[in-house]
Amino acid sequence: MFSIKVKNLEYVLLVISAMVIPMYFTDFRLEKSSIKIRLSDVLALFSISIFVLLLLKNKIIIKYPVGFNYICIFVIYCFFNALVQVGLTKAIIATVQWVLILFTLVVVYTSAVKNPEKFRAIFIKTLLVICFFTLVYHLMHGHLTRYKLLGDAKYAFALTGVILISCAYYFDDKSYLKPLIFLYPVILLSLERKGILAFHMVTFFYIFITLRSLNKFIMSALCSLTVLLLALFYDLSFLNSFTFFEYSDLEMLYLDEEQALWISNLHRQSLVTNGWDIFTTHFIFGVGPKMLPVYMGEFYINQGLALYTHNVFLDTLIEQGTIGLFLLILPYLIHVTRDAGLKNKKDKTIFFAFCLYSIFMLFFMSGGAPSMVIFYLPIFKAFIANKMSD
Repeated sequence: MFSIKVKNLEYVLLVISAMVIPMYFTDFRLEKSSIKIRLSDVLALFSISIFVLLLLKNKIIIKYPVGFNYICIFVIYCFFNALVQVGLTKAIIATVQWVLILFTLVVVYTSAVKNPEKFRAIFIKTLLVICFFTLVYHLMHGHLTRYKLLGDAKYAFALTGVILISCAYYFDDKSYLKPLIFLYPVILLSLERKGILAFHMVTFFYIFITLRSLNKFIMSALCSLTVLLLALFYDLSFLNSFTFFEYSDLEMLYLDEEQALWISNLHRQSLVTNGWDIFTTHFIFGVGPKMLPVYMGEFYINQGLALYTHNVFLDTLIEQGTIGLFLLILPYLIHVTRDAGLKNKKDKTIFFAFCLYSIFMLFFMSGGAPSMVIFYLPIFKAFIANKMSD
């Protein structure tokens, strides 16, 4: 009788764990005063509970990517750093939040490795349903373009596209590209700039990788020749004053907050500028979890402008310091040097494609569960790039 229950529990765990990561890219949440409970968090807790129950019954074995166990060092650092800087309550809250998302990734990874085909099917179908729901929601509200009313759901389009094209490459199966016929126009119409650019960067990366050696040489030669011709016959003096930022240092120093309320680029540049200033004065241990808006508030009269910098790396540097960011990326350093699976060409290609996507996206995202999913997506590539024979 128990074996039947265990089998049912294993199936429920498979379904929930395959759905929970895509659900982080939705806006389904319950808000009570200052507390926000995501549906994805509820599913994560449910999956963890079932996982622990099966673990206690010796019916499942924990699996995680090579090197990910080193993230425990960051969790310990996060707790004590927060304890010293912001007190016990915030230290517990910050640590629990980290543990929840990190352990959820392990639970999902375990299910993905144990039953890859079914997991991958549910995973991709859930992402496609989320994209469809988000599109229909915006169309019903009169938004033919710019699908950003549902918060983090705006990232689902490009992410789904990257997952589909990665599966098509890894399994050499063009059937994964069929949904892209309908999804690609939606990715463009979403007007989510970083998602659109990241998707195309990954696409061109796969195209370049799949070209034959001669074609790669020809393409590289043409690019080099183009650069050489530009250098010889085109006035490139404008590069002397080239900057990644749109507004001057003077405009940042004397920020027009009325304009910043309406001009997104002006506001975001001021956040990055002020955030970097905060980091340079707290570069070792940071200011502590959840404290960035407090310090940012010192730069603005209108406290509604005092937000995170929309750059996960800079946000982490500010709140956790250089030590914290190093410990956060430590699993990558271990993974790259020790994972034998990266010796396989396709696994290595998928890994670097996901790295390309993650790094670009995180430069323009704020911290939170969705950004942490994207942060560790490359080393958790077995969510989709995994075969039963492995």
